[in-house]
Amino acid sequence: MQGELSRTGAPVAVGASARTGAISTQWAELWRGGWVIFVKHMRKFASNSMEIGGTLGWPILWVVMFGLGMERMVDTGNLGGAGSYLAFITPGIIALTALSGAVNAGMVLLEEKTKGVLKEYFVAPIPRMSILLASTGSGLVKTLIQTAIILILAVVLGARITGGFWGLWGAAIFLLLYVMAFVGFSNGMAARSKSVGGYHMLLFVLNLPLLFLSNALYPLSTMPGWMRVLAFMNPTTYAVDGIRHTLYQTGELPVWLSLLVLTGFVALCSWFGLRSFKRLLEGS
Repeated sequence: MQGELSRTGAPVAVGASARTGAISTQWAELWRGGWVIFVKHMRKFASNSMEIGGTLGWPILWVVMFGLGMERMVDTGNLGGAGSYLAFITPGIIALTALSGAVNAGMVLLEEKTKGVLKEYFVAPIPRMSILLASTGSGLVKTLIQTAIILILAVVLGARITGGFWGLWGAAIFLLLYVMAFVGFSNGMAARSKSVGGYHMLLFVLNLPLLFLSNALYPLSTMPGWMRVLAFMNPTTYAVDGIRHTLYQTGELPVWLSLLVLTGFVALCSWFGLRSFKRLLEGS
Protein backbone atom coordinates (compact mmCIF):
# COMPACT_ATOMS: atom_id res chain seq x y z
CA MET A 1 0.00 0.00 0.00
CA GLN A 2 2.80 2.38 0.89
CA GLY A 3 4.49 1.64 -2.43
CA GLU A 4 1.28 2.37 -4.34
CA LEU A 5 0.87 5.75 -2.57
CA SER A 6 4.42 6.68 -3.44
CA ARG A 7 3.98 5.72 -7.08
CA THR A 8 0.68 7.56 -7.51
CA GLY A 9 1.82 10.62 -5.55
CA ALA A 10 4.73 11.49 -7.82
CA PRO A 11 2.74 12.35 -10.99
CA VAL A 12 0.42 14.60 -8.96
CA ALA A 13 3.37 16.55 -7.63
CA VAL A 14 4.84 16.88 -11.11
CA GLY A 15 1.46 18.01 -12.50
CA ALA A 16 1.04 20.63 -9.79
CA SER A 17 4.56 21.88 -10.38
CA ALA A 18 3.94 22.11 -14.11
CA ARG A 19 0.72 24.06 -13.60
CA THR A 20 2.46 26.46 -11.21
CA GLY A 21 5.25 26.97 -13.73
CA ALA A 22 2.76 27.60 -16.52
CA ILE A 23 0.89 30.19 -14.45
CA SER A 24 4.15 31.92 -13.54
CA THR A 25 5.13 32.01 -17.21
CA GLN A 26 1.76 33.48 -18.19
CA TRP A 27 2.08 36.23 -15.57
CA ALA A 28 5.65 36.97 -16.67
CA GLU A 29 4.53 37.28 -20.29
CA LEU A 30 1.61 39.48 -19.26
CA TRP A 31 3.85 41.91 -17.39
CA ARG A 32 6.55 41.82 -20.08
CA GLY A 33 4.07 42.69 -22.82
CA GLY A 34 2.41 45.33 -20.66
CA TRP A 35 5.77 46.93 -19.87
CA VAL A 36 6.77 47.20 -23.54
CA ILE A 37 3.50 48.95 -24.47
CA PHE A 38 3.63 51.07 -21.30
CA VAL A 39 7.08 52.40 -22.21
CA LYS A 40 5.81 53.20 -25.70
CA HIS A 41 2.90 55.20 -24.27
CA MET A 42 5.13 57.12 -21.86
CA ARG A 43 7.66 58.01 -24.57
CA LYS A 44 4.84 59.32 -26.73
CA PHE A 45 3.53 61.34 -23.79
CA ALA A 46 6.96 62.82 -23.00
CA SER A 47 7.45 63.92 -26.61
CA ASN A 48 3.94 65.36 -27.03
CA SER A 49 3.98 68.84 -25.54
CA MET A 50 0.44 69.50 -26.80
CA GLU A 51 -0.99 66.63 -24.73
CA ILE A 52 0.84 67.79 -21.60
CA GLY A 53 -0.09 71.43 -22.06
CA GLY A 54 -3.67 70.69 -23.06
CA THR A 55 -4.31 68.50 -20.04
CA LEU A 56 -2.72 70.96 -17.59
CA GLY A 57 -3.97 74.18 -19.19
CA TRP A 58 -7.54 74.13 -17.94
CA PRO A 59 -6.75 73.11 -14.32
CA ILE A 60 -3.99 75.73 -14.13
CA LEU A 61 -6.48 78.39 -15.26
CA TRP A 62 -8.87 77.21 -12.54
CA VAL A 63 -6.16 77.50 -9.87
CA VAL A 64 -4.74 80.84 -11.00
CA MET A 65 -7.81 82.66 -12.30
CA PHE A 66 -10.77 81.20 -10.44
CA GLY A 67 -9.07 80.35 -7.16
CA LEU A 68 -7.28 83.65 -6.73
CA GLY A 69 -10.06 85.68 -8.32
CA MET A 70 -12.73 84.36 -5.94
CA GLU A 71 -10.47 84.52 -2.88
CA ARG A 72 -11.80 87.85 -1.55
CA MET A 73 -15.44 87.17 -2.42
CA VAL A 74 -15.85 83.94 -0.44
CA ASP A 75 -16.54 83.80 3.28
CA THR A 76 -13.83 81.48 4.58
CA GLY A 77 -16.01 80.73 7.60
CA ASN A 78 -18.11 78.46 5.37
CA LEU A 79 -15.12 76.47 4.16
CA GLY A 80 -14.72 74.24 7.20
CA GLY A 81 -11.21 75.29 8.23
CA ALA A 82 -9.53 75.14 4.82
CA GLY A 83 -8.04 78.57 5.51
CA SER A 84 -8.47 80.01 2.03
CA TYR A 85 -10.66 79.45 -0.98
CA LEU A 86 -7.63 78.44 -3.03
CA ALA A 87 -6.83 75.71 -0.50
CA PHE A 88 -10.49 74.66 -0.47
CA ILE A 89 -10.77 74.17 -4.25
CA THR A 90 -7.31 72.60 -4.70
CA PRO A 91 -8.63 69.04 -4.09
CA GLY A 92 -11.38 69.72 -6.62
CA ILE A 93 -8.88 70.94 -9.21
CA ILE A 94 -6.77 67.85 -8.54
CA ALA A 95 -9.85 65.69 -9.18
CA LEU A 96 -10.54 67.64 -12.39
CA THR A 97 -6.97 67.06 -13.57
CA ALA A 98 -7.27 63.37 -12.72
CA LEU A 99 -10.50 63.12 -14.70
CA SER A 100 -8.90 64.81 -17.73
CA GLY A 101 -5.92 62.46 -17.50
CA ALA A 102 -8.22 59.43 -17.33
CA VAL A 103 -10.07 60.61 -20.44
CA ASN A 104 -6.73 60.91 -22.26
CA ALA A 105 -5.84 57.37 -21.18
CA GLY A 106 -8.93 56.06 -22.93
CA MET A 107 -8.15 58.27 -25.91
CA VAL A 108 -4.82 56.48 -26.40
CA LEU A 109 -6.59 53.12 -26.59
CA LEU A 110 -9.21 54.50 -28.98
CA GLU A 111 -6.59 56.02 -31.30
CA GLU A 112 -4.72 52.73 -31.42
CA LYS A 113 -7.97 50.98 -32.25
CA THR A 114 -8.98 53.37 -35.04
CA LYS A 115 -5.47 53.48 -36.55
CA GLY A 116 -5.12 49.70 -36.62
CA VAL A 117 -2.32 49.55 -34.04
CA LEU A 118 -4.39 47.18 -31.88
CA LYS A 119 -4.42 44.64 -34.71
CA GLU A 120 -0.61 44.70 -34.67
CA TYR A 121 -0.71 44.05 -30.92
CA PHE A 122 -3.09 41.15 -31.48
CA VAL A 123 -0.62 39.31 -33.72
CA ALA A 124 2.38 40.08 -31.48
CA PRO A 125 3.65 37.28 -29.20
CA ILE A 126 2.19 38.86 -26.04
CA PRO A 127 -0.99 38.20 -24.05
CA ARG A 128 -3.79 40.45 -25.29
CA MET A 129 -4.59 41.57 -21.75
CA SER A 130 -1.17 43.24 -21.74
CA ILE A 131 -2.74 45.95 -23.91
CA LEU A 132 -5.33 46.84 -21.27
CA LEU A 133 -2.74 46.58 -18.49
CA ALA A 134 -0.41 49.01 -20.29
CA SER A 135 -3.20 51.45 -21.08
CA THR A 136 -4.31 51.47 -17.45
CA GLY A 137 -0.78 51.80 -16.09
CA SER A 138 0.27 54.63 -18.40
CA GLY A 139 -2.98 56.48 -17.67
CA LEU A 140 -2.34 56.22 -13.93
CA VAL A 141 1.27 57.40 -14.13
CA LYS A 142 0.56 60.33 -16.47
CA THR A 143 -2.34 61.50 -14.33
CA LEU A 144 -0.37 61.30 -11.08
CA ILE A 145 2.43 63.38 -12.64
CA GLN A 146 -0.04 66.03 -13.79
CA THR A 147 -1.84 66.22 -10.45
CA ALA A 148 1.49 66.56 -8.62
CA ILE A 149 2.23 69.61 -10.78
CA ILE A 150 -1.15 71.13 -9.90
CA LEU A 151 -0.59 70.53 -6.18
CA ILE A 152 2.87 72.13 -6.30
CA LEU A 153 1.45 75.13 -8.13
CA ALA A 154 -1.32 75.55 -5.56
CA VAL A 155 1.21 75.43 -2.71
CA VAL A 156 3.38 78.03 -4.45
CA LEU A 157 0.34 80.30 -4.77
CA GLY A 158 -0.46 80.00 -1.07
CA ALA A 159 -2.51 76.85 -0.46
CA ARG A 160 -0.77 75.59 2.68
CA ILE A 161 -0.95 71.85 3.42
CA THR A 162 -1.62 71.08 7.08
CA GLY A 163 -1.83 67.30 6.85
CA GLY A 164 1.94 66.82 6.66
CA PHE A 165 3.75 63.87 5.10
CA TRP A 166 1.11 61.29 5.96
CA GLY A 167 -1.56 63.61 4.67
CA LEU A 168 0.11 63.57 1.27
CA TRP A 169 0.14 59.77 1.30
CA GLY A 170 -3.52 59.68 2.30
CA ALA A 171 -4.42 62.09 -0.50
CA ALA A 172 -2.46 59.91 -2.93
CA ILE A 173 -4.59 56.90 -1.94
CA PHE A 174 -7.86 58.73 -2.58
CA LEU A 175 -6.51 60.13 -5.84
CA LEU A 176 -5.28 56.70 -6.96
CA LEU A 177 -8.69 55.14 -6.36
CA TYR A 178 -10.43 57.93 -8.25
CA VAL A 179 -8.01 57.72 -11.19
CA MET A 180 -8.19 53.91 -11.34
CA ALA A 181 -11.97 54.09 -11.53
CA PHE A 182 -12.13 56.60 -14.36
CA VAL A 183 -9.25 55.03 -16.29
CA GLY A 184 -11.23 51.78 -16.23
CA PHE A 185 -14.38 53.61 -17.32
CA SER A 186 -12.54 55.52 -20.07
CA ASN A 187 -10.92 52.36 -21.41
CA GLY A 188 -14.32 50.70 -21.45
CA MET A 189 -15.86 53.60 -23.37
CA ALA A 190 -12.90 53.66 -25.77
CA ALA A 191 -13.30 49.95 -26.46
CA ARG A 192 -16.99 50.48 -27.27
CA SER A 193 -16.74 53.78 -29.18
CA LYS A 194 -16.76 53.81 -32.96
CA SER A 195 -15.23 57.25 -33.43
CA VAL A 196 -13.06 59.79 -31.62
CA GLY A 197 -15.81 62.41 -31.85
CA GLY A 198 -18.38 60.19 -30.18
CA TYR A 199 -15.98 59.32 -27.38
CA HIS A 200 -15.15 62.95 -26.63
CA MET A 201 -18.77 64.06 -26.82
CA LEU A 202 -19.91 61.50 -24.26
CA LEU A 203 -17.11 62.25 -21.80
CA PHE A 204 -17.47 66.00 -22.29
CA VAL A 205 -21.12 65.69 -21.29
CA LEU A 206 -20.03 63.92 -18.09
CA ASN A 207 -17.10 66.23 -17.32
CA LEU A 208 -18.83 69.40 -16.14
CA PRO A 209 -21.62 67.70 -14.13
CA LEU A 210 -19.01 65.65 -12.27
CA LEU A 211 -17.26 68.90 -11.32
CA PHE A 212 -20.18 71.20 -10.55
CA LEU A 213 -22.45 68.60 -8.94
CA SER A 214 -19.87 67.86 -6.27
CA ASN A 215 -18.20 69.63 -3.36
CA ALA A 216 -15.22 70.64 -5.51
CA LEU A 217 -16.07 74.36 -5.68
CA TYR A 218 -18.45 74.84 -2.74
CA PRO A 219 -19.24 73.03 0.53
CA LEU A 220 -22.05 70.51 0.74
CA SER A 221 -23.63 72.52 3.55
CA THR A 222 -24.23 75.53 1.27
CA MET A 223 -25.93 73.57 -1.52
CA PRO A 224 -29.68 73.47 -2.09
CA GLY A 225 -31.29 70.18 -1.07
CA TRP A 226 -31.77 68.78 -4.59
CA MET A 227 -28.16 69.58 -5.48
CA ARG A 228 -26.87 67.96 -2.31
CA VAL A 229 -28.70 64.74 -3.23
CA LEU A 230 -26.99 64.69 -6.63
CA ALA A 231 -23.65 65.46 -5.00
CA PHE A 232 -23.99 62.41 -2.75
CA MET A 233 -24.54 60.30 -5.89
CA ASN A 234 -21.36 61.70 -7.47
CA PRO A 235 -18.10 59.77 -6.80
CA THR A 236 -16.16 63.01 -7.25
CA THR A 237 -17.65 64.24 -3.97
CA TYR A 238 -16.05 61.40 -2.03
CA ALA A 239 -12.68 61.75 -3.78
CA VAL A 240 -12.57 65.51 -3.14
CA ASP A 241 -13.68 65.19 0.48
CA GLY A 242 -11.14 62.45 1.13
CA ILE A 243 -8.30 64.52 -0.35
CA ARG A 244 -9.51 67.55 1.61
CA HIS A 245 -9.52 65.51 4.83
CA THR A 246 -5.97 64.28 4.34
CA LEU A 247 -4.39 67.49 3.04
CA TYR A 248 -6.12 70.02 5.29
CA GLN A 249 -7.58 67.96 8.15
CA THR A 250 -11.07 69.16 7.24
CA GLY A 251 -14.05 67.66 5.47
CA GLU A 252 -17.76 67.03 5.71
CA LEU A 253 -17.95 63.25 5.26
CA PRO A 254 -16.44 60.36 7.25
CA VAL A 255 -13.15 59.18 5.76
CA TRP A 256 -14.25 55.53 5.91
CA LEU A 257 -17.35 56.35 3.84
CA SER A 258 -15.27 58.04 1.14
CA LEU A 259 -12.92 55.04 1.02
CA LEU A 260 -15.81 52.58 0.84
CA VAL A 261 -17.62 54.42 -1.95
CA LEU A 262 -14.47 54.90 -4.04
CA THR A 263 -13.42 51.27 -3.60
CA GLY A 264 -16.81 50.10 -4.83
CA PHE A 265 -16.63 52.57 -7.72
CA VAL A 266 -13.20 51.23 -8.71
CA ALA A 267 -14.52 47.66 -8.74
CA LEU A 268 -17.52 48.65 -10.89
CA CYS A 269 -15.52 50.68 -13.43
CA SER A 270 -12.73 48.10 -13.64
CA TRP A 271 -15.32 45.41 -14.35
CA PHE A 272 -16.86 47.61 -17.06
CA GLY A 273 -13.46 48.27 -18.66
CA LEU A 274 -12.47 44.59 -18.60
CA ARG A 275 -15.82 43.44 -19.97
CA SER A 276 -15.72 46.03 -22.76
CA PHE A 277 -12.16 45.05 -23.72
CA LYS A 278 -13.07 41.36 -23.84
CA ARG A 279 -16.00 42.28 -26.06
CA LEU A 280 -13.55 44.11 -28.34
CA LEU A 281 -11.30 41.03 -28.44
CA GLU A 282 -14.23 38.78 -29.35
CA GLY A 283 -15.11 41.04 -32.26
CA SER A 284 -11.56 41.21 -33.60
